[in-house]
This record gives sequence, C-alpha cells and structure tokens, in this order.
Amino acid sequence: MRYKFLIAALLSFSILWGDDVYAIFDVQAVRDSNLTLDSSGIVSQMFVDVDSVVKKNDNLLSLANKDKIAQADSIKQQYLFAKKQYERYSKTGSAVDKNTIDNYYFNYKKLEADYAYYTSLLDKSILKAPFDGVIAERKINLGDGVSANSTTLFRLVSHEKKIVLQYDSKYVDKVKVGDEFEYSIDGNGQKKVAKITKIYPTIDDTTRKVTAEATASDDMIPGLFGDGYIRNK
Repeated sequence: MRYKFLIAALLSFSILWGDDVYAIFDVQAVRDSNLTLDSSGIVSQMFVDVDSVVKKNDNLLSLANKDKIAQADSIKQQYLFAKKQYERYSKTGSAVDKNTIDNYYFNYKKLEADYAYYTSLLDKSILKAPFDGVIAERKINLGDGVSANSTTLFRLVSHEKKIVLQYDSKYVDKVKVGDEFEYSIDGNGQKKVAKITKIYPTIDDTTRKVTAEATASDDMIPGLFGDGYIRNK
C-alpha cells in the first residue's frame, strides 16, 4: 500500500507539471542602446559618466556649438520683431494696404521657419537621453571628434531587465506563456522562479533553439547567466 501511494503521488506530480524543459539564459536590459548624434563636431561638454543615472531628455553631452547658439539667438530676435510688426499692422485695417500686410506676414513666417531650422541644428549638437536608465559605457572623451550617426558616444541601459532563455526546439509546442522558470544564476545553487512572458515565433537555424523571455527584477545586472527548468503544466 505504501508503495502504491508513492507511485500514485509521483504520477500526480508528473501530470501536474508535465515534462521539465532545460533552458540556459542570460539577463538583458529591456532597452539597451548605443547612442550617437545626428551631427558632426568636437565634444566640448560631458554631463554624465559611467554609472550615471539619467532621466529621459537629460543632457548627456554637447558638441562645440557657440556658433549655432548665436545663429539661433539672432534669428529668434528677428523672428519676434517680424511677428510683432505683422500683428501690429494687421490690426490697423484699411490704414495699410493688403500687399504690405502680406509682405509683413511672409517675412514673419519665413523667419519663423528659419528659427525652427537653426533651433533644430542646435538641438542636434546636444545628446539627450532617449529613456530613463543608467550609463553602462562611455566611448568618447572631451575634445574628441564626432561623425554624424556613426560615432558611438554612450551605451545606455534601462532600469527594467529581462531574462532571455533558450531551450531545445523539440519542446516548441510544450512551453507556454505563463509557465514557471526555476533557475539559478552562475551555478550558485540558489533557486529563483520567474514567469515566461514571451515566446519568440522562430527557431534559430544554427542552434535549433527556441528563445523566450521571463520576468527579471530590476536589480539584476545585464550579462548574468545561468540555467534552469521550465515547469510546463
């Protein structure tokens, strides 16, 4: 009777959990970007360094741009004067002929477009954080030259992390979103559990592995690795 009970318990456990699926994994940031600028120039200011915590739109770096600042300020003053001039004369009614009003309007709108253009050039000389995160690498120094869209300046990683795991493709129909992944990091033996949140729709041609993602705590460091078992029910 005792052995029958043990066998029944093991069968029940097998039915409950199904086949455990072995998987290896590494930890990655949800967002991981090598940052560049859409402008060329010389690095004149750096506002962050490795391990700096930044918010979206924080200034990270600036190229030498005093000429662009001066151009933008000059056009701004002309634009504001032309706008006031147009608004003033457009309220006088028949005191000023329509052609003159149209010329004032044309000049005001042209300077408005010019100001937007020079402001855009100035903005392109300043690198801003595209999302909240931490500076993982600095790949530039003060005085270095920057080529537009090709020189990597910083690597920025998000606070949010994910576990990216791989398992044999023969289990492609067995693993489901919501299954639990029991794992340990770097073979330290301490077991943790995460939920499968995404399964990639393709199989790697070279390794014949399926890739999936699972939840990870924000304090996990990208680059950690380990292995474990997916408990599919």
